[in-house]
Formats: sequence, C-alpha cells, structure tokens
Amino acid sequence: MKKLLCRYLSIGLFLLLCVDNTPAYCQTSALPIIKSRHLFTIDAGLLHPSDVAVGPQGRIYVVDGVHHQIKIYNRDGTFISSFGSQGSAGGSFHYPLGLDVSREGSVYVADAGNHRVQIFDASGLFLQQFSLPPPKNAKMSDPSDVAVDDTTGRCYVVDNDNHRILVYTKDGSRLIKIWGESGEKLGQFQYPFLVSMDRHAHLYVVDVLNTRVQAFNPEGRVMAYIGKWGVDRGQFYRPKGVTVDHKDRIFISDSYLGVIQIFKRFRKFIGILGDQAGEMLRFKTPTGIYIDTTLRLYVVEMAQNRVSVYQILE
Repeated sequence: MKKLLCRYLSIGLFLLLCVDNTPAYCQTSALPIIKSRHLFTIDAGLLHPSDVAVGPQGRIYVVDGVHHQIKIYNRDGTFISSFGSQGSAGGSFHYPLGLDVSREGSVYVADAGNHRVQIFDASGLFLQQFSLPPPKNAKMSDPSDVAVDDTTGRCYVVDNDNHRILVYTKDGSRLIKIWGESGEKLGQFQYPFLVSMDRHAHLYVVDVLNTRVQAFNPEGRVMAYIGKWGVDRGQFYRPKGVTVDHKDRIFISDSYLGVIQIFKRFRKFIGILGDQAGEMLRFKTPTGIYIDTTLRLYVVEMAQNRVSVYQILE
C-alpha cells in the first residue's frame, strides 16, 4: 500500500530536514534532567522501525515495518529471529506499525495495511487474527497500535485514519465498544498514533495533530490530558510515542524536537531525559518508546534505523 510506505518515508525525511531547527529551550541548561545511562543500540537490518515492546522473558520485539517483519532480540540486544513477510495471509504483514506483548508473552501486532490485528506466541508462531470494521461511509480501518490490558482482559486498538479507539476482548473475539471521533475536544482525536497502558488500567493515547496525550479509564472517560502545541517544556510539536513506568511517570517522545519529556501522573512536567552528566539527550525522529520493570527505556529512532536502550537512573 503506497500510502503506508509514504508514511514511513515522509515522516523520516521531513524530520531529518527539520531536526536542526531546534527551539532555544532545547539548548538551555536550566531544564530539569532525568538522568540515564546508555546501554546498547540495536541497528542491524532495520529500515524505518516504528515501535518496540519487551516480553516477560526480556525479549525485545521491534516493528520493522518496511520489511514487513517483527524482529526479536535478547536482553542484551543480540538478534534471535524474525517473523513475517509481505502478504495478507495469517502470519504475513503489510506495513505493520505498532505492537504490544501480553503478560503471558503473546505478541499483538497492528497490521495496518491489512486492516487487522494479529496475535503470535513469544517465538512468532501465528495464533489468530481479527479484522477491524470500517465506519459507515468512511475510510478503511487503519490500525496504528495496540495495547493489551491483562487486568481487565481487554485489547485496545488505535484506528488512526478514523480517529477512534476500538475496545476488544483480549482474544479479539468480541468488539466491546468504540470511542472517539475527529475533533479537538477532549475525547476526540486528530490522528491518534501510539498508545500505552499504566498499572491502573489507564490508556494513554498520543493524539498527534492535537499535540497532546490523552489518558482514559477503561470505559473511555477522559481522566486527563498532557501537553499542547508549542516548543516550551510540557508542550509538543509532534508527539509520537508514550510509555509509563511503575512509578507512574509518563515518558513522551517528540519526533520533531527530538527529545523525551517526562511527566508525573497525570500532567505535571518533571523533566527531560538526559545522560549521566546531566546533559539533555537528543534523538532523531524518536517514535515508539517502551519502559520495562527494571527501568530500561527503549527508544525507536525511525530515521536512524535503530533502537537505543537506556537505564533510567532515578
């Protein structure tokens, strides 16, 4: 699908051209810094990766969408295997974008070009799939990400082009509800992209063109929102990824500004991700991010064709 390929390429090209036009706040030393230590980088064989997640055994799963694959690495970044190829049969992909891993290790993949979610076991064996129904008189469903909530037994799917969230049972057998529509009000979206769950069963949705992240309870009620358009602390230019740690800190990547901002639930800005020396870290086109239970932060840099891994130190 040309549209999906163009999405990967145009995002990377646009941001590479713009990344040096960084606003002044990104250069100031007055910003509070959340320190981290770089551990390793995964960069072999990836082409415009978009998302990352970690399974219960420490395996790292990366969406290598232009290659229509999911790549698997061990905890130190060593390549293990990959699964998928271009196609529409079960186990094949057409420009997948997002993924999540359940508590028992099942891998859920938002197979955008095939308008479906596929479920695999931890090694990549295809288990099942479910297709997303398009709205009446609207575009085909365009799943950009998926989040699994083991506590409530629900699976949340982002329909990017139709500005909505679809809520399924965890196995995908039943559509429970749909919420969201195009707009700028709370509970509405303008091209939602990636999502994450916290330990309280709240769903965080990156609402890209509204330049914010919205937090919802399991019934779809807006609990809070983070950010607005701008280039100052607590503001976003192009938010893309979100993840929440066990301390309820919310990490949000901005693919234009090239930084990761951290908030305390739900809205308080507490800092910018930095290195051990207290200097702000700059990324090129950070998109999907993931933090595990040991406070390892995984950052997908789409235009750099890599995943950078950091240990959060505080």
